[in-house]
Amino acid sequence: MSSPAKKVDLRRARGEDTRVLILDAARDALAEDGYARTTTRAIADRADVQLSLVHYHFRGKQHLLAEVLKRENERLLERQRALFAGPETLAEKWRTACAYLSEDLRSGYVRILWELWAVGLADEELAGHWRDAIAGWRNLLTGVAEEWKAELDFDLPISPRALATLVGNAFLGAEAEILAGVTEQEAPHVAALESIGELIDWAERRSRDDDR
Repeated sequence: MSSPAKKVDLRRARGEDTRVLILDAARDALAEDGYARTTTRAIADRADVQLSLVHYHFRGKQHLLAEVLKRENERLLERQRALFAGPETLAEKWRTACAYLSEDLRSGYVRILWELWAVGLADEELAGHWRDAIAGWRNLLTGVAEEWKAELDFDLPISPRALATLVGNAFLGAEAEILAGVTEQEAPHVAALESIGELIDWAERRSRDDDR
């Protein structure tokens, strides 16, 4: 004898709680299994929801993973905005930002970013979402560089936008090599990034000396 069909509360099933469950499941699947093995069925199973609800909320895999990238990226941007708004020196903030790299590798964010970059090589829509994510970081770093330049009160030999691009690309390059298995012994990614803090210290000392 078959068991009676479970009654589904459609209002709850279609609500924000279910949407968040699906996003969380998609994030975990992408970070652990990669894009190729992250199917809408696998996501539905992880979230313990009906497959139809994945399509109801997100229309399909592409839109869902774009939302995952947007949500994760904004969360980390908020973390970074709070960091750079703090009272510490820029050099201290920079060293904290470098320490976040290990955290973001462990959390899976870095893999999510680069998985979708790879897919974006053949998918212009996802490539656009990836560019939007990176633009958020570039804009944040440009603002930090502009404020720092004003505080130092001397002209840097590079524009704030170019400096932000250079620094952002340094992080992206380190992430790509670490994901590809390049070790710290082969290329000292963390030490190289942290050394920028020494340059910041040098510039701030020079500014103080000029004021005397």
